[in-house]
Formats: sequence, C-alpha cells, structure tokens
Amino acid sequence: MMAFYTFFVGSMLNKHQLSQLVLQSPANMNTAVDAAKVAEKEEEADGPPVVIAHAISLIKCGKKSSVTGFIDAAAVLRHSIHKNSIHYKDNNNIKQSKKQSSRYSYQMYAIVHTSCEEHAKSLERLGYQILVKDHPVKKEDIKGEWLRNHIEGENCCGSAEFIKLYAYHLTDHPIVVHWDMDVAILQPLDDLYDAMLYPATHPRGKAARGKIERQHPEDEWPETVNAFLTRDITSAKPWEKITAVQGGFLVARPDKRVFDEYIEFIKEGNYEKGRGDGSGWSGLGYGGFQGAMAYQGAVAFYYDQLAPNTAVELNVCRWNQVAADVIWRGPERKDEHHLQCRDYPRTKLENGEPDYASNTKCEDCRMTPVEVVKTVHYTACKKPWECQIPTPRVPRDKRQAYRLQNLVSIDNCSRLVKEWFKLRKEFEDALETASNGQVKPSTRDGVYYKDYFLGYCRGERGGNYVAIEPPPDDFDIKKIYGM
Repeated sequence: MMAFYTFFVGSMLNKHQLSQLVLQSPANMNTAVDAAKVAEKEEEADGPPVVIAHAISLIKCGKKSSVTGFIDAAAVLRHSIHKNSIHYKDNNNIKQSKKQSSRYSYQMYAIVHTSCEEHAKSLERLGYQILVKDHPVKKEDIKGEWLRNHIEGENCCGSAEFIKLYAYHLTDHPIVVHWDMDVAILQPLDDLYDAMLYPATHPRGKAARGKIERQHPEDEWPETVNAFLTRDITSAKPWEKITAVQGGFLVARPDKRVFDEYIEFIKEGNYEKGRGDGSGWSGLGYGGFQGAMAYQGAVAFYYDQLAPNTAVELNVCRWNQVAADVIWRGPERKDEHHLQCRDYPRTKLENGEPDYASNTKCEDCRMTPVEVVKTVHYTACKKPWECQIPTPRVPRDKRQAYRLQNLVSIDNCSRLVKEWFKLRKEFEDALETASNGQVKPSTRDGVYYKDYFLGYCRGERGGNYVAIEPPPDDFDIKKIYGM
C-alpha cells in the first residue's frame, strides 16, 4: 500500500526549562521581517506574484492499483491548486470568478522516498519538482529505547513519514503547504497566505484575520503566524487535553532551522508509552493517538511546546474537511460524555474542573455544506478511486461500532466525492484539448452511482475504477497550465 499521507529536549527538562529553550529558538526570530519583505515585493506595481510551494510526499508504494489511484490523485490535486491560483482560466479563456480569484502563484513539489523513486517520473510529468529523500531519522538514530523499538509500527508509515518534514527545506518560497494526495482544493487559500505575509496592522493582513474561520475564534491571534493546521478531532476524546495534528494538511513558513529542531527532539526519543497524561513526547500527553509517534504527534508537540503562539488552528469543518463525526456518542462506559464535543472543553467550572456539560456547541462536520468547504481530505468519506459509498461499517472490534456507525453522512460524502470527479473530468478535458486530441478522456460508461462517480466507476471497489489515460512520455504539461 502507498501512503502519503531543535531543539534538544532532554529527558530531564521541566516545563520552565522548556519555555526558556523556546524563547531562544532561532526559528522564532525575524519571521515578521522576512514576511514583510515578501509582502512589500508583491505590492510593487509590476512585481511578480508570490509563489507558494505545494508539496506532497510519496512514502510507500507497494500495490500497483494503489499507485494508479494516487497518481490520478496527484493530477487532480495539482489541477485543483491551479484552479485556485492566479493562473486559472476556464475553457473559454475567461479568468475565474471573484469567489475563485487568487493573487498567488504556485509551484508543485513531490518529496519521494528512495523506495518509491521508480514512480518519480510519473509525478514529474504532472509538473511536480522531485525531491528524492531517505528517512531523515532512522530507527537506529533514536536514543529513547521505547520509541526506537515501537516507531516502525506507527500509522501510517513509521519513521518514513518524517520525510514530510523536508517541506521546511523549500526556502525559495515564503510559504509551503504540505498535502496528502487524497485532497482537493475547492476555494483559494489567499486569506491564509495574507495572514502570514502581512502583519495585523496592514489592511490586507487585518482583513484576512477577520475572514479566517478558526477552531477557537476566541483565542488571540499570534503576533506572527508561522503555521496553520487542523487537529484530528474525529479521533479525539472529550476528556483528553491533547489532540493530534491532522497529518494531511499543514501551511508553514519554510525554515531549515525548524527542520533541525524536529530532527533533534525526534532523535532524542524522549517519548513515554501510553495515552493521556504522562504519555508521548516529553511525557506531556502526546501519546497513544493515531500517528502519535510519527508526524501527527511530532507536529502537534512542536507547535504546542517548542514554538507556542506561532500556529493557528483552523476550523476543522471548513479546512482539511474529512467530514467525519466530531461528537462523542459512546461507548456506554463513558456515557457521561454522550453528545459532547470531542474537542477538549475550553471553559472551566468554579472549582477549576473542565466544564464538560456545556461542551456541546460544536458544528457537526458531517453536515457542513459543500459550498463553504475550502479543502477536502478524502479519508472517512473514502478515496474517490476506491469506488465506494461510505456505508456504515460493523468493525471486528465491537467496541468501535458506536463510532463507525455514525462516522459520516453518506449524502454529504457523496457530494464531496462528486467534487473530486468534477475536477478529474476538467483535467481530462483540458488534457485532450492541449494534446490536440492525441490523448482521449477515459471512458465514462460506469453505472455505479453515476451521479457521484460521473461514470468513472463500473462497480464497487477499486478494481472497477477507470484510471486517467496517461499522456505520452513526451507530452509537456505546460501545454495545459502554461507553467
């Protein structure tokens, strides 16, 4: 299966020592100055648009069917990014509508693990610049015994997933967005870019901060925004303070020093087994959830503990929308939390205890209208090329039945899947036009839920998926995108 998806932290550091190290971190210095320079350059009357780096990572690539699906996904992702950039024009050569308009350009990158190098050419033909990388941290490099002995069993990819951190090396760009490949962009990300490149005192920076929908709008904005992220709330528990970062989406300021800080604490391996208080990185609760030992836990720990007040948590129903349940519905042994938000309560009772009872005012992401969604991440709603309607599942572990039976809205998932196939159809049509008819669109005669899969699925399961017809080896993707 293919997934794509420093700071020294010694084992004896207490919270005071940790805070002192954070204040001294070079990665927390001069970012506002650098951002201002980029913004000023873009403000010049005839200045070129700011170019945002968009990166994916190809980490494991075993099954041929999976590779086919993910190569198609890379094509659709790139098309959706282009459609929401300054360069997009529709089939009649008309600039996009005001709602879709963007001031930003882009460059695609693929961070390819050495074990997947044979697939790099396919991504290069889609316009991705290729960066072939090995694990930045090998298992044998990790000092902490427990982490060293267990990290390779972590979802999805063990220590190999840390190649995603090479996105911080793309310092030719002021901002990098790292995506999993099972993603589609439905609206421009300009507000995020503006908030990172312009201070709050600038009209553009102020306007952006006012429009961005955050998970916790009551929080103060950081003086300088170095990252935007979402949390994996659908896997969280209401009584746990720490939630993983959702690993399919990270908007960050490239900085090799930040990369070095990650590598330093990962190699130190100060990680305690278990889940909840006392677990995970530095024993601060970053343990036990999916991806805790790898990317999802490391990124959460970094921005919470090593670079606090530099990252903004976005509304999980709008950004990186997985369309899964964020409300606790069981099991019975935790019935006192029934229908509470999975996100940890932000208010406390007079005695200082968390106010669980009033923690019920979260949006149900399963029902969020497609029209307000910025980016979609096809996880709970199934990957489009798997040709599956996400019907309720009965898992082997009956303790999970309460969760999986209510995990998604089939209707809303189907609408989101349709958005992916609409983008795919646009790409194929553009490919046919740019090749002067040399490349014909794939057949669209599938009858399986044709209203949603648009004829690209002949039946249920991935073996019935109709893949994109690849262009000839000598086809130049610039004929479609002009870049």
